Amino acid sequence: MKTPTRNKSVKIFSALLLVFLFVRSTATFELTKSVQQKNINLVKADSFLTAYNRSKPLTHSLLIIRSGKNIFEKYYNGYGAEKLNNLKSATKSITSLLIGIAIDNGLIKDENERISDLLPEMFDNKTDPEKKKITLKDVLTMSAGFEWNNFGGRWRGGWDKSREPTKYLIRQVPLANKPGTKWNYNSALSHLLSTLIKKYSGMNTFEFAKKYLFEPLDIKNVRWQKSNDGNEMGNSELMMTPRDLAKIGLLVLQKGKWNGKQIVNSEWIEKSTKKYFDGFPQIGGYCYQWHTRKFGKYDSFLAAGWGGQFLIVIPELQMVVVNTSKWSVAKSSYVIFDLIEKYLVQP
Repeated sequence: MKTPTRNKSVKIFSALLLVFLFVRSTATFELTKSVQQKNINLVKADSFLTAYNRSKPLTHSLLIIRSGKNIFEKYYNGYGAEKLNNLKSATKSITSLLIGIAIDNGLIKDENERISDLLPEMFDNKTDPEKKKITLKDVLTMSAGFEWNNFGGRWRGGWDKSREPTKYLIRQVPLANKPGTKWNYNSALSHLLSTLIKKYSGMNTFEFAKKYLFEPLDIKNVRWQKSNDGNEMGNSELMMTPRDLAKIGLLVLQKGKWNGKQIVNSEWIEKSTKKYFDGFPQIGGYCYQWHTRKFGKYDSFLAAGWGGQFLIVIPELQMVVVNTSKWSVAKSSYVIFDLIEKYLVQP
């Protein structure tokens, strides 16, 4: 028979265990000297972001992984590890990975194929012949040449409302530049990629992503909003946790390999994270739906979404940084750049 003292000890131990498990489940921890890394000042980085959020409570999460180890993870303003974040346009980079997987599986030959050959049903005899020269690479690099203002204007509004957005883009929106010659940010092109995935895989883009990307990475808590055509939006509205977004970063850092298995072709990773055009001045270069930026002396590539959604990979430092924010406030967009340059890539 157990003594009252032993029963009390068991209860105390059980209570402490529950507290420990709860803390582990939230994965929110304060900094200690043990997590300090060479050239990195995590204490000051945390203080910097905390001070920023006192005046502008916009940050949701900050995760820093180096050499495969989670060296910092913190959530702000009521957010936690299990809460989904809308990636906004960072979705585009994941769509690019899916195109690479489709090519590797033989569903599409390569990025040099013309869209008029891949989606002939989207063209008609009135379509500008110059549009038939647009290649998949032009779409991936946002250089297809369409007259387009991604933040408003006549064509964006019509595309948003169309029940056949890819057909609308190809048939209705005129060209302003010769395909492949000039960068112009265009979310309609990213959704065209989703149209391709659905046609050539026979699955909705989300189902394709779950089978070939999310499930191999054990990403389960994820949602993706559909466009008016019934397929997922290749340009935006993918929702996942910061930890799962970090997995995507690690996958790309590891050249497409996960737990010893090649999920995305390494050649595709190399091509899709290489700069082809100058992109947004605030960020840097543009790749296959990824961006490039230099932090100090270090090159990086990143997925970027409206209002401060970032997945940043710095290969030379073996570093992945995830920062999610309140997307409805665009002013939150670039604070993470200051943080990285001041505290994470010091010489």
